[in-house]
Amino acid sequence: MANEITFANLTGDLRISAVLHQEMQLLLADRFSLMNHPSVIYMGDMAGRGSTALDVPLVGLDGYDRMAAVGTETTAVANTALTDSSQTITIARQALRRAITDLASLTDSVGLNVQSLAEDMVGAARMRWQELLCNLLDDFSNTIGTSGVNLSVDDFMDAIYTLEQNSVPGPYVCVLHPVQLTDLQNSLRGESGPLQFVSATQEMISAKGQGYVGSFCNVDIYSSSLVPTANAGADRASGMWGRGAIGYADGSMSEIIGAGGIQLPVGTKIAVEFERDSAFAYTYVTGNYYVGMAELQDTMGVSIITDA
Repeated sequence: MANEITFANLTGDLRISAVLHQEMQLLLADRFSLMNHPSVIYMGDMAGRGSTALDVPLVGLDGYDRMAAVGTETTAVANTALTDSSQTITIARQALRRAITDLASLTDSVGLNVQSLAEDMVGAARMRWQELLCNLLDDFSNTIGTSGVNLSVDDFMDAIYTLEQNSVPGPYVCVLHPVQLTDLQNSLRGESGPLQFVSATQEMISAKGQGYVGSFCNVDIYSSSLVPTANAGADRASGMWGRGAIGYADGSMSEIIGAGGIQLPVGTKIAVEFERDSAFAYTYVTGNYYVGMAELQDTMGVSIITDA
């Protein structure tokens, strides 16, 4: 047989090999961020302060030093030195740039256009914020876990004990790498008694945010693939902490002179700027975000370093 009318024969002139669905599906990625979570203290906006660095004062008041008995009612009391220190948070530029041609934009049928690229800058900034947080988790002096050994319930309890022994007020928050999370869940299978892992329900996720996986011993547990490696990639370095261990500052953009077009997404500190190159028919979309993060009180956190 010959000269049949088939799809294969028509493809190229009268038929196309594939059509695009009318809605984009996002590629798989970790989109969890603790931005705006109360476990990380927001230290303020640096706009108009004359510096990129913010010193956070720490002072030993409100019971840090205790009263002591004196010999008699007329015994002179010596001065007690005030304990104080400070930590510095320095903001720096974080940025992302995209380019799209006129032809790519005008033929769009799925929502991939200049506006969607601009809106993406908010998510990109949130994930950079989360990456900065995760990169701090191995900076705590207190460390639990064994290199090359899976995270266990014993390790998790050791982290809680470390914070409790340092008089860190609760509640505590823990961010684990997904591998560490599954190791912990596997270890829980062998436990008996009153210990219980409370898995997240949809209502809990709505209240506590994406990335929340549950609670164990009153510690809220979040999972993030941005937890960094340690020991030449053999381990992951996550952490547990109480409020006051970590703080961040950011900066609001002032008026930008000479910009062709700029967006400030509602409720964010991200400035999205549009730039035109007519010679190449490109529209550039650039997002800028100024933020810094630092460990404020070392003993209020503990690093959890276990097998990756």
